[in-house]
Amino acid sequence: MKSLKTPVIKSWDCAEHDPIEAWVPEDPSDVEFWCNIAIGIEGEVGADNFQVHIATQKAVSRTTSKEFLVVIPYYENWPQVLGVLQNMAAQCKGLDWTSMSEQLSARFKWEYEGMG
Repeated sequence: MKSLKTPVIKSWDCAEHDPIEAWVPEDPSDVEFWCNIAIGIEGEVGADNFQVHIATQKAVSRTTSKEFLVVIPYYENWPQVLGVLQNMAAQCKGLDWTSMSEQLSARFKWEYEGMG
């Protein structure tokens, strides 16, 4: 019997705040940005790119689109946000990449969305 595989975030970048690991916002309660995360199967080579919109509760009212939006109470640091995103990705377990990517694309904007 096949066992479920777990998707993991393998790399990330943020054009707005580069490097995101070193960025410190002026007001941690008022943060909003898009970032790219590369997600693949744990223990396997390769990953697909997904974009996600991060915003604090204070900044949500200014966002024009609520699609692919992850709301956090405040921005402590990048590892805090990465932990939230990794938990979201890990919930998308599947027998293969096809089943995982369908679940992931409901949460994050997949680079191959709409292609087919």
